[in-house]
Amino acid sequence: MRLGHWTSVLAVSSCLAVGAWSAGAARADGMPRSAGAAQEAPERGVWFGGYDFVKGSNYYFDGMIVALNGDLSRDGFAVRAYGSRVDYDLDPGDGRGYQGDLMLGYLFNRGRWSGGVFVGVDYQDYKLKPDDPTSNVRGTEVGFAVAANVDTGREGPYYFSLNGKYSTAFDSYWGRVRTGLNRGRFTFGPEFIAFGDTDFDAHRIGGFLTFDVKLIPRMPLEVTLSAGRQFVDSSGGGGGGTVTSVGGGEGTYGLVVFSTSF
Repeated sequence: MRLGHWTSVLAVSSCLAVGAWSAGAARADGMPRSAGAAQEAPERGVWFGGYDFVKGSNYYFDGMIVALNGDLSRDGFAVRAYGSRVDYDLDPGDGRGYQGDLMLGYLFNRGRWSGGVFVGVDYQDYKLKPDDPTSNVRGTEVGFAVAANVDTGREGPYYFSLNGKYSTAFDSYWGRVRTGLNRGRFTFGPEFIAFGDTDFDAHRIGGFLTFDVKLIPRMPLEVTLSAGRQFVDSSGGGGGGTVTSVGGGEGTYGLVVFSTSF
């Protein structure tokens, strides 16, 4: 599980955070609306989705944040919905998990800085083949979740974002920090991620690249790519790269995220 699965998410970013997790951003690229764009219609929300892979695990996610005051660039309450699916290898067999959360939060904007804090309900369900009654992550749990993010946006020469989420469902957590440079259409730099649950803990060290693609007029699509190395400490014996948990094994990870505002 990644990105917003244990954040959020980030997401947000998330997304989680991701570039897509910039919950307080006025545009999908995370940039606050400039004074010259004051006459444009306010953007009510942001959609994000993507795919994450590592040895023995494939993770798909989709989410949306909607400002209840109808304008992402203003302080106010917002609703966040997020869902994901993960397919992962076990020894022996394999597993599949579904996750979804619904949260109420508050967005803030302070110059270049924007972000949000969310609280709500998190649902997680995992099926194993063959079934393993001794597994710590198995069956269904519904828990309380909290998520938060802060982001400088993509104006100015430097970029920073911090995203995180914790859920009482399987004691799952996810956090990510990114720092980097803004150079025209591109934002890039290093990233560090930590995530886990009752079955394992993992961290990642890598880099990211965010850029805009204008496929539809007045609806820019933001794309974020990231890759690096994942390290795992699994209570099921997954250290050293053996896949025994939802998070996959040690090795190279990759992520692609798409987001747009509306």
